[in-house]
Amino acid sequence: MFTIKRFLAVFSVVCVMSSIFVSTATAATPTVPAGLSATPTNTAVNLSWTASSNVPTDYIIEYSSNAFASSYSRFFDAVSTNTTATVTGLTNGILYTFRVKATNNDGTSAASSTAAATPYSDHTPNDLPWFDACPASIITPAGFTDINSADVSCIKYYGITKGTTDTTFSPLDSVTRWQMALFFTRMVVPAGATLPNGVDQGFSDISGKSAEIQTAINQIKQLGITVGKTATTYDPDAYVTREEMAIFLERLLKAVVTGPGGNEEVVNAGYTLKEIKSLDTDHNFTDLSESYLMEGQNAIVSLWNLGVAETAASTKYRPQVNISRLNMAEMMAKALDHTNARPSGVTIQARSTRLAGNGATEISVTYRTSDFLPIANALIDTFRYTRSTSIADSAFSSDGSCAQSVATEVSVTACTIDATEAKTDVNGNLVTGTANYFVTGLVAGSITDYYAWTGSTSTTYDNDVHGSATATITIYG
Repeated sequence: MFTIKRFLAVFSVVCVMSSIFVSTATAATPTVPAGLSATPTNTAVNLSWTASSNVPTDYIIEYSSNAFASSYSRFFDAVSTNTTATVTGLTNGILYTFRVKATNNDGTSAASSTAAATPYSDHTPNDLPWFDACPASIITPAGFTDINSADVSCIKYYGITKGTTDTTFSPLDSVTRWQMALFFTRMVVPAGATLPNGVDQGFSDISGKSAEIQTAINQIKQLGITVGKTATTYDPDAYVTREEMAIFLERLLKAVVTGPGGNEEVVNAGYTLKEIKSLDTDHNFTDLSESYLMEGQNAIVSLWNLGVAETAASTKYRPQVNISRLNMAEMMAKALDHTNARPSGVTIQARSTRLAGNGATEISVTYRTSDFLPIANALIDTFRYTRSTSIADSAFSSDGSCAQSVATEVSVTACTIDATEAKTDVNGNLVTGTANYFVTGLVAGSITDYYAWTGSTSTTYDNDVHGSATATITIYG
């Protein structure tokens, strides 16, 4: 009996002491971190949370690509009591789930609530065009009732599309290969190339199409835009995938003329041949492995860096999805910016219309027929006027003549067509040593209007007579 009582007494003491120690350890263990948030960046995720109580000495960060369903990893960073951390070494495009625990010498808390984020590439296109084929100040709405898009209006302006009816564009419809042939052949001439004769290229499956369609298909084969599904078939009624569109569009850009401010790269060892493309390999797409052809992947990356891929802000290109008419229009319009396509008449554009004081920018002046063909050897007079008192100030006197304060830009004499004016080149672009000229020395806060016009030698500018055909742009210093 004594032995049993003694055992019970000792057991009670041990239990009491154990209770004391367990209670003490639990009280000193850090509380669970709260408010965990996750913000994705390039191959990394930034985490933040609310500090735990009971003085943690470190935070343990864990992450999983399957929401902790079957596995997870610990992110080993430096020992720190900071309530922020950047988890690095992650793969872009994968959804990661995170949790945080607080720890000290007395124990480790339970895990926080989870937060999830998907890292993404944050590259930006490297070779954007400087000027527009469709300046917003010139291109009018296409007039379609089912879409209001500047890019659709752009390709309607150049006659690339006519719409599915006079008033509809059907933006969500997929594009067939025969439609794509028509679009591209209509795009080639404004972009600066000559259409071949369209002689039969040996496709045996296009005889049921109209003569216009057959000619277009043969022409894009002659231009190297398509090689056909096989040597003898084109498959005209098949839909065009987004990968195929990238390939076709890149091949078209090789066949046309680079316009002012368009990006081009050398294509031969002698550096004499150039074509519209980008050699940069950066991009943000995570699904290019879905492309069937390496040519497709390269084309997508090149177009992305040129600013042509309409999914520039996305991590998905969706190569095997059929391209819609709207996405096709968006890519075509952006591609035109790199080409020699420019609006009819005299057009003036600035790379930037807002500059810091004494800043500089490039200006482009172009001249095209009503069919968008270049007009060469045209005398172009350019002049500028800095407004002196208000935004309504005018460069012209009441009789339409230029005011005394009008200054020359590239011209010999302001507001006069001199025989020695700079002329447009064979591509219809004003040349002053380079394809564009510079604006410099603008005063901070100034408002300067730039004018470009053409006429016969010795003609003096009259705004009442020449104003409607004069190109203008305003630059803010």
